Amino acid sequence: MYRQAIHKLLSGLSDARLVLLATLCFATPFAGAYTYRTCDGNAIKWNGNQTTMYISTTSFPAGSTWDSRLQNAMWHWNNVKGSRFLYYVNRDTDGSHNDNNGRNEVYLDNSLGGGVLAVTVTRYHCYWLFGYQYGIDETDIGFNNNISWNLGSLNYSNLGSPYSFESVALHELGHALGLLHENRWMATMNSYYPNSGPLGHYKEWDPLADDRLGSRVIYPDSTTETDIAGSAFKRTGTGTSGLVSSPTYAYRGTNVTIQFTFSNQSTATKSFDISFYLSTNDYISTGDTYLGSNYGAWGSEGFTGTFSRTLYIPTTVAPGTYWLGFIVDPNNAISEAVESNNYMEMPRSITIY
Repeated sequence: MYRQAIHKLLSGLSDARLVLLATLCFATPFAGAYTYRTCDGNAIKWNGNQTTMYISTTSFPAGSTWDSRLQNAMWHWNNVKGSRFLYYVNRDTDGSHNDNNGRNEVYLDNSLGGGVLAVTVTRYHCYWLFGYQYGIDETDIGFNNNISWNLGSLNYSNLGSPYSFESVALHELGHALGLLHENRWMATMNSYYPNSGPLGHYKEWDPLADDRLGSRVIYPDSTTETDIAGSAFKRTGTGTSGLVSSPTYAYRGTNVTIQFTFSNQSTATKSFDISFYLSTNDYISTGDTYLGSNYGAWGSEGFTGTFSRTLYIPTTVAPGTYWLGFIVDPNNAISEAVESNNYMEMPRSITIY
């Protein structure tokens, strides 16, 4: 039997910062943190562990920022170690699209209403013919051309329109490789925009730990990676994601409490230290004012979690504007695939009196 699943990225909630992804599908998802469709217990995936996405050149001209952001999102899925899945890129030059032509098309859709950010349509099959036959046949992604898109970095002070194109692309490409929504954990496949957010000071849109584990389960291989990352986001319940909390002012000689999130992107459980700092700018470094450490923190493969830490503001600090923040593995005790995502400032400054 051939089936079709439609994923719509919707806007228009009572809280304008949140965008709900409503899913219509006709298969039972796998019971785990990450979710995917199954056929007789087998993951419904791309045969050959790869697929080609045809990027519309009328929507996203080759070499444009649109094209770069879209391919960057594909690269991040391709770069998940422990998973053999690969996206390849081709061009769709005729300006048309069809969700039943056997070609995976990515385009700007003028027909979508203002309440929809993107639509992913996936055709797949699951039937018995001398054994179960199953797999993904086609997936098409349409981005709403009637809303405002942000092609730059995410602005923590505005989690609504214009929407981060790369964030939505990363989420929709997760659907295209076979993952469904996951709201119980922080995940790129979280069904609320901005999908649990980017990682590190440089706000890199990378599949989070749970999504990486899902891709590894569907498309397993023997490659490994070690990476621990900081985040300014947290899960806020019922699937939603928001910014971690931290005070906007404090007095010298008093305690403050912040929240912090880290994600174990690795293929195995990792143990590491986390140090906390007060900085005169929004880039946290080991040269900033040291406020304390958590020793021997750890996270299993697929784990992203948020914790609280109370910090003392020294009396020797001069009054002024600062940023609180933390560094995962501050002494570089772990050799990581990505070191630049270890540095994480709070998403707001703090005034010290």
